[in-house]
Amino acid sequence: MLRWLQIGILLPLFSLGRGNFSSGSFNLTLYRQMPPLHQLDDYDLCLDRPSGSYCLAYVEILPNASSTLWHLIHEVSQDSKHRFRHDRVFRGVCLEGCKKRLIDLSESREHEEGTFLDQELIAYYAKVHRRASDADERLLYEELVNSCLNLKFGEEFSLQTRSLIEYYGLDLIFYALLICILLLTLCSSIYDFRLSQINPQQTENFYRKAPSSRRQQLLTSFSMVRNFYRLIEPPVTDLSRDVSFFDGFRVIGVFVVILGHTLMVFMTIPIQNPEFYEQFLFRFETSVFQNGSLVIQVFFVMSGFLLYVNFTERQLVNPKTGNIDCITVYFRVFFYRYFRLLPSLGALILFNGTLLVRLQNGPFWRHLTEAERVFCRSNWWKNVFFVTNHMLEDSCSHQTWYLGADMQLFELFLIVIVISKKHPNLTRPLYITLSILALAVPAILTYVLELDAVYHLRPETYRYLYFRHSDTFYQMYPPFYTNLGGYLLGFLCGHLYLKKRPQGLVFRGNLKFELAMWLLVLATLGLLFSGYIFIRQDFAKPSLWLALYAGVHKNLWLLICAGFVFLMCCKVGGMAYDFCTLPLFRPLARISFQSFLWHVVILRIVAGCFRQPVYVSSFYLMCNVLSVFIITQVVAAFVAIVLELPLGEVLRCLMKPETGREEPNPVIQTSRAQSAV
Repeated sequence: MLRWLQIGILLPLFSLGRGNFSSGSFNLTLYRQMPPLHQLDDYDLCLDRPSGSYCLAYVEILPNASSTLWHLIHEVSQDSKHRFRHDRVFRGVCLEGCKKRLIDLSESREHEEGTFLDQELIAYYAKVHRRASDADERLLYEELVNSCLNLKFGEEFSLQTRSLIEYYGLDLIFYALLICILLLTLCSSIYDFRLSQINPQQTENFYRKAPSSRRQQLLTSFSMVRNFYRLIEPPVTDLSRDVSFFDGFRVIGVFVVILGHTLMVFMTIPIQNPEFYEQFLFRFETSVFQNGSLVIQVFFVMSGFLLYVNFTERQLVNPKTGNIDCITVYFRVFFYRYFRLLPSLGALILFNGTLLVRLQNGPFWRHLTEAERVFCRSNWWKNVFFVTNHMLEDSCSHQTWYLGADMQLFELFLIVIVISKKHPNLTRPLYITLSILALAVPAILTYVLELDAVYHLRPETYRYLYFRHSDTFYQMYPPFYTNLGGYLLGFLCGHLYLKKRPQGLVFRGNLKFELAMWLLVLATLGLLFSGYIFIRQDFAKPSLWLALYAGVHKNLWLLICAGFVFLMCCKVGGMAYDFCTLPLFRPLARISFQSFLWHVVILRIVAGCFRQPVYVSSFYLMCNVLSVFIITQVVAAFVAIVLELPLGEVLRCLMKPETGREEPNPVIQTSRAQSAV
């Protein structure tokens, strides 16, 4: 059971040397004199006892100006850009062991009563750990844990403490839906197999061809074999072949996202050597990882590109189209995309709100999963209506902020393209206005709200499983209006692609285009490293220079991404182009949407395995990144085959025009949905 605790520590005088930790210099001997961030009693041994009970305590160390140890803790904790707060620690406590130690204690020790210093965090934990039994257990065990931790800190550090402790019909719906989906898959697969036996001569290619009637298409939509072939089928249209490099972009993008989120989640688990993260953030090359959050912007460019090209090629709107027909087209395209994404998102929310918390146990398990269980049950509507990006507080599945931003941008630019096709003379004014907003909005927000020039992760940002003290993240990262440039440049890139395609788009080996590709690579590295000074140093705010950099920085990155997209459409890039178009990436790209949704679940499960603080190294983290990536692909493939692809086929059949005019190739439709990673 997860419980949290405030400990105020009265620190006596210690004879300690001083080190200038804030400047980046490091003395491990001094560092290890501070209380460790995590210390856990043996969880399994504790619960093996008949009446065993375990709690996780959140501990606050109170200031004491007369203590040299406190000054050391305070000095290290002051550097919020690079250091954890070492006056905030966690302790795993076995209550039976506490009782035994207190019984053996010959003299009583007094401790002070007090209130928590971090009221924001306490209020958050109060919202998360609110099961019916929590209040009773708090009354029962509060004094026990308080006394036990006073004794333990007294023995180890000659310190005293004061403490306060807090313990912490939807399931049936999830299980029923899971059973229904599995039964549908089984019945559809059997029906599809029987159809294949009617004409054995066509068995080899039977599952690759769509059934002749809409009825058969619906009845075979959940067939596992047919959906497997949908997953691996090669590109069949000129557009899908031209943008086959998107497969590599998606897979690499998802891998980078998993890499970044692994670093974030592993900052929340019990670790033996927090100095690994702290010292890592001082390095120059760290700016590449810190600016790696920009990689998500390439998906906005791809989504905008596909929206523009698909809409234009289908000629859904022209100057002669009536206003009612324009509105009809808008809602038809919007709802098609909305209902493609919604079932997969709903499955994730149901899973996190029901089954996730039951998968494991351990001293940190409820700490990692309880918020998901609570907020997915109470605030699911934020995800369903794709507004998580503007309401991240008390929301579940934080990674879905991207889906909210992408859906809102899709709605906005769908309006833009409908208007521009209906009234071509308004195209230039619309694009100019959007260009100005794309540059001005980030700059104005940075100046007015006194934000950092670039968002970068700090040790304390996600330590408690939600974003804290990160105004730059909330104001600049998730809102759709700070990401206008991605879709806009995707539109411009799509326009240029359609304009040049009739002339032939194969410029491979052309010196001018190959040189442009290399210049883009250099520009990418320069832009990533340019943020180091803002990550390393603090600047007075508001600052006009910081605002200008914020406005230019993201849009320059988007311009680089658009350049890569267009040049690779022209087959430029040599080995890089060949790598991104490898057939291996095709099925992985088609499950990239599921990979994005489920990778955080896999991360929580992996991180929840630890019973004791772990020693972290670069090799250890990379092994975990690779293992999470591989497991995620397996889970994503399963969900795609039994849920996403079948329901996508059902939706396509139901929305197919009766006139016989076919919808765009399902591969491209699937790719467009999956670009919302």
